[in-house]
Amino acid sequence: MNYNYFAFLDYLNGLIELADGFSFFLFELLVAILIISFIFLILYRARKQIIFNPWVNRFDHNDPDLGKSIADLLLFKLRTIKKTHEISGRKIGLWNTFEDIPSFRQNMDKEIDLLASVQLGNYGKIISGIFAFMFKIFPMLLKPANIAGHINKFGEKRTILQVSLENYRPRKWLNSETLLWEKEYAQLLKENIPKAVEEIACRIYIDLTGSELFKCSQTFMNFTVGLKSYVNYTELKMDVDLEDAEKKYMKALSFEKNNPVVKYNLGVLKYYQYHENLNEEAISYFSQALNCNERNLRARASSGISNALTQKVTRFKSAESQKLEILTEAIDYGEKAVELNKKLDSAYKSLAYALHQKGEFLAFNETYPRGVSAQLRARAIQNYKKAISLNKNHFVAHNNLANLYLHWAASIEGEISSPFELKNFQLKLKELFSKGVTIDKRRFLKKAIYHCEEALKINPTYQFAFNNLGHAYLKFKAYDKTFSAFQNALLYDPNYPEALNDLAILYLNKEFKRYNEEKSMLNHKAALELTKNQPGRHKKIKEEYDFYRNTLMV
Repeated sequence: MNYNYFAFLDYLNGLIELADGFSFFLFELLVAILIISFIFLILYRARKQIIFNPWVNRFDHNDPDLGKSIADLLLFKLRTIKKTHEISGRKIGLWNTFEDIPSFRQNMDKEIDLLASVQLGNYGKIISGIFAFMFKIFPMLLKPANIAGHINKFGEKRTILQVSLENYRPRKWLNSETLLWEKEYAQLLKENIPKAVEEIACRIYIDLTGSELFKCSQTFMNFTVGLKSYVNYTELKMDVDLEDAEKKYMKALSFEKNNPVVKYNLGVLKYYQYHENLNEEAISYFSQALNCNERNLRARASSGISNALTQKVTRFKSAESQKLEILTEAIDYGEKAVELNKKLDSAYKSLAYALHQKGEFLAFNETYPRGVSAQLRARAIQNYKKAISLNKNHFVAHNNLANLYLHWAASIEGEISSPFELKNFQLKLKELFSKGVTIDKRRFLKKAIYHCEEALKINPTYQFAFNNLGHAYLKFKAYDKTFSAFQNALLYDPNYPEALNDLAILYLNKEFKRYNEEKSMLNHKAALELTKNQPGRHKKIKEEYDFYRNTLMV
């Protein structure tokens, strides 16, 4: 009995020793993996690193620091270009009122990450020391790309700027390449060197991103400055930024008159000024931007045309006899945008917007079966939801979806029903497990309120969502909430004609405790004054007010 007991203890002790040895092995293995991972991380970063060396100065021998200054300036210019495009992408991704059709940007992240230069001291002393030590100890494995330049003066009338990039490995680890950029200037003055370096920086940026959309560095340089002004305009809404952006884009076209990127961004600027003539110009610019091989740009341009065509019908009320034809064309361009880029949220939104408006148009056209309108609206809902699933911050899609539910509810005859909770649950199940949309007036209005609130969570200053929210509350006769929503719409856009007119109509309602005919007329006149140069919009506002005045004042 004792023998078996001690044998068992010996066996157990052996297992513990084995486990202890195995755990030590695992610990050593984990440490080794971490060290190897760190080495590979350093190698990967070094592979994408560019070391900026001071330029050889043969331009002004009396200025010994000129070479380092030019190298510093080149690094600064490249990083500024990259930062401008990164910021534009990030800002555009927030979907404020000016980015429903996003601007196009060049992306450098795919191929190279421009880090600071060890040689020029743009890192801290400790990091610079570690990198410099590693570059010397492991020159074969840890060999970053080196960029160097010369500024050579030949006589009084000829200066050549030359930049070379050696050991550049953007794609494969073992394959490196050498790139060379050269620019000749006649009588280059010292004070003009920064402009010359900026031009070289643009050329380098275009080549390193592999862009085929820009043939001229001057085009790209002016495009980038224009893009920066456009981003400023979206934030501050200053007309001077809008004017500067357009000026820079037009200057870019003077160097390359058919550049599709510049044409596209000019279309964006025209579209968001919300004038009928400028909307036509936007369609023209977007159409010209289609003449390129870049699928993403063609998708954006198709999306832009779709939005502008739909806006032509909804906002400007032009071409009444051609509404159906225009909206059908808008749907075609929206479908084309989706086909070109199935991950582009603005493509799905533009298609949804066109389907939405065609559905509303046919809802009041007795020559078409009512089911056709419902099918178009159901397709619009699916595409709005797809846009939202691709971009959680797409508050424009949320607001448009709210608008769709709101108008669809308004077209359903009868008062707002109050179905039992069991029936509501059955309706939700039916919609969840089918591609259809369950038609229920109360539920549509609740969905409209939900999507307005979602839009306002993302952008609390979005006047259109506040206006739609006011209309939804009005259907429930929640007049105080309606008044508050219309007031908020005007708080963030005092010159919003539809909100002024909606508030004017609310003041005519005798059930509203703030009923006031005088205030009603003042708001209505203000709305008419703001739209006096927009005949279609002006007419709609007047007709809507007159209709409710005749109805509510009876």
